[in-house]
Amino acid sequence: MKTEMKIEIRPQMIKDAPAFYNILTKGNFAFFPLNVDSIEAEKRFLRQNKKNFKMGNSYNFSILCSSSVIGAIGIIPEAGRRYNAEVGYFLDSRFHGRGITLKAVRLVEKYVLENLSFIQRLQAYMVVENVASRRVAEKAGFVKEGCLKDYLKIGQTFHDAYIYGKIIR
Repeated sequence: MKTEMKIEIRPQMIKDAPAFYNILTKGNFAFFPLNVDSIEAEKRFLRQNKKNFKMGNSYNFSILCSSSVIGAIGIIPEAGRRYNAEVGYFLDSRFHGRGITLKAVRLVEKYVLENLSFIQRLQAYMVVENVASRRVAEKAGFVKEGCLKDYLKIGQTFHDAYIYGKIIR
């Protein structure tokens, strides 16, 4: 009998910096738009995240498996239209294909429903070629709404991106 992994999310903490640095520098993130230069840079980023969480500008969570950080998921309300919020995620490549990101999306959606009553719609953007992210969004009930030309910049290259949306209220 297969035992289910305990997957949870919690607000990101400064102590998560080494784990995020390792995940993002050693994983296969061809479609992830951010680079991490050092653990110190990641700590600075996480300190800013903590401030942004308190101010309501973004809500970033660590994805945990048996209390170990294995990825991240976040919600960013759209400036000027806070009822719309972007959801974004990444997961340690060693854990791909196990339904963990889908579980994290469902947990963050539950958080939004219980704590951020002003958000009505979630949306996700992903590079057209990112089949795994598309599958996660679709399994979570998001609907592909269109293609945005040259929308995401990764490194020095612009990529077309699908936009997926989900009305949650």
